Amino acid sequence: LMFMVAALPAWAQSGNVAKGRKVATTRKLGNCVACHYLPKVESPGDIGPSLVEAMQEYTMADRGDVVQWITDARKFNPHTIMPPFGTNKILTSEQIEDLVSYLYSLKK
Repeated sequence: LMFMVAALPAWAQSGNVAKGRKVATTRKLGNCVACHYLPKVESPGDIGPSLVEAMQEYTMADRGDVVQWITDARKFNPHTIMPPFGTNKILTSEQIEDLVSYLYSLKK
């Protein structure tokens, strides 16, 4: 079983993609789709950037930045309207890791 984990892409080792998708698409959790485009979701938002397009710019070396965007985007943009999901304890660290793994699964 250990050899199977090592064979998985790095984004799949840190969080659960299916749980991350649930965080992204559930109103009482992250609700990312309220503001961002995500695939296979009815009526996604368009206030924020498409997360599919945005994730194309990130490599695994940038994973910490993706986590920070979700935890508290004010580090990058003090005027953002994106909620500080980690700082305000809207999402747990585990939910953020799951969400980041889901976002990395969107890379083409």
